[in-house]
Amino acid sequence: MDFADDQLVLLASWIDEAAQAETKFAAHLSLTSLIPIAEQKGMLDEDDLDNTARKATAWAFAYHVQVVENGGKWRARVIPYHEYPDGSSMPPRIADVPNSGVATWSRLAEIVSSNFGKARLHHLLFESKHGNVRNHAIQAAQSYFQAAKEWTDWLDKEEALNTALRLARAVGERELASQVMADMLKLVGQALSSNEDLPGVVLRVLRPLVGEISPPPALDSTIGIALQTYDSPFIRDELLSLALRRPVTVKERDALYVQRVQIWLDAAASETGLRRAGHLKTALQRAQETGKSDLIERAAAALQKIREEDLGLVSFTSSGAISREQFQEMMAPVVHAADWREALMQFAFAYGPAVGTVERTRKAAEEYARVAIIESLATTEIFGSDGLPRFSPQTDAERNEMRLARQETFALQAMAPLLAHLLHKVAEAHGVPSEADLTEFFSQGPLASHDLASSISRCFIRFWTGDPEGATFTIAPKIETLARNLVLSLDAGVYRLQRQEKPGQYPGLASLLSTLRERGLDESWYRNILTICGNPAGGWNLRNELAHGFVENSGPPGAAILFQCVMYLWTLGPKQEKDESESGASGSSDFNSSHHSE
Repeated sequence: MDFADDQLVLLASWIDEAAQAETKFAAHLSLTSLIPIAEQKGMLDEDDLDNTARKATAWAFAYHVQVVENGGKWRARVIPYHEYPDGSSMPPRIADVPNSGVATWSRLAEIVSSNFGKARLHHLLFESKHGNVRNHAIQAAQSYFQAAKEWTDWLDKEEALNTALRLARAVGERELASQVMADMLKLVGQALSSNEDLPGVVLRVLRPLVGEISPPPALDSTIGIALQTYDSPFIRDELLSLALRRPVTVKERDALYVQRVQIWLDAAASETGLRRAGHLKTALQRAQETGKSDLIERAAAALQKIREEDLGLVSFTSSGAISREQFQEMMAPVVHAADWREALMQFAFAYGPAVGTVERTRKAAEEYARVAIIESLATTEIFGSDGLPRFSPQTDAERNEMRLARQETFALQAMAPLLAHLLHKVAEAHGVPSEADLTEFFSQGPLASHDLASSISRCFIRFWTGDPEGATFTIAPKIETLARNLVLSLDAGVYRLQRQEKPGQYPGLASLLSTLRERGLDESWYRNILTICGNPAGGWNLRNELAHGFVENSGPPGAAILFQCVMYLWTLGPKQEKDESESGASGSSDFNSSHHSE
């Protein structure tokens, strides 16, 4: 026996000694104490047999084994414990392990006697496609199966059995697979009867079993026992989702649908505040998934009873102060205007969009995301004025949009009162114009008819004569009117003919704004109108809240920001002539603006 053989025998003894530990973690820790992690770095030295054997052994037990579902199919994956941004990993991916390393695993597999060692080594040889691949899979599955009886940790048992099943299935070993599944159900039964709370073990075993074509006969009854064992609506909901994946009759399926919705309704009844609202929202989601109108109506009715005061939310307020001199300076563009006409233009444009520029918003959102690490990890739910859930971001794009809307809301809270003061100053400094004069002024807009101009004029007069609420409710629809007129002026085809029960109609404001943005609408003003009127990811959503009757008291700040949106859209019109060299340029716009106050 040469030096390399002596080394392999020693390494095999270390593996078998580690296998005596009660848990898999302790076994791996034992091996790491003998072959430190520092020795695992770098590639194998083909000229140093000792180094090759030690490093290949350390690699073998440094991989993670995961049983995952992909596209409805379960498989066991063997992955490195750490992967670096440059694409490298520690240990190397199995496909990148040199032949000398795989040969070491093969020699060790012949020497080790423990199920712990045989399972891992034969599994790696199967993944490496080394030698008799089918035989390696069978030996690995049998060793995992036996190792599950030896480990004392519940999750170690579960992982070993799940891996054994996947390997047996991979090579068509039906009898072995049946034995493994029988033990998996036994493990679930033991976990359910244990004094410990082990839903994780139960679910991790049941999930892959449900996907089996020929699972153990007792699977359905075991799921039923688990449903009776656990009180948590989250666990019971997932158990019912597993039951729904089993072959059932239409009547049984409908009963499971009802049970799944009722779980969340019952859970909500024992909760208060946001937890209650969250449970009721889940009940409605589950009902909508069934498509059953009676279930949807029941769940929706329960959710609709939630009121804002039931949520237990805490309001935070803050205030800021500016000096009289600063305030007067801010009012100066309106006060010092030549007349009310110029003052109105200054009101609309002197300080830019109320939400600020998009560049500033993005910078603030990025800074907030950088410092608010905990908040970024939490699930966020936006509630409407009626106390019902409106929006919860599901994608990175939606989360980014919500961060932008949040920063824009902060800006609105500061700018809306200022704009209200500015609009009042127009009347204080220059007097309240007559309806006829206002109508003549607004009729000069590129797309404003006489009737529309007259209607807008009356909205301003309501504001100046002490009816900001009436002004708010009447000016809000004019934003969509102007946006639609602008879209039509660009010959953008947006009208939709009647389809089945839906009458012919124009798309909503959000769609109109999106069309205008595609045609070159200034992004900062686009975001200003969207966040003020109806951004589903947050913001004031004032136009939508007004339209649905959720705003019971609207003051001057809300009216002022709507007036600014109207003033901006009123100045826009389509370009009459477009330079061909400019038409394809990046950032080109289809709009002309009648605003020339800069």
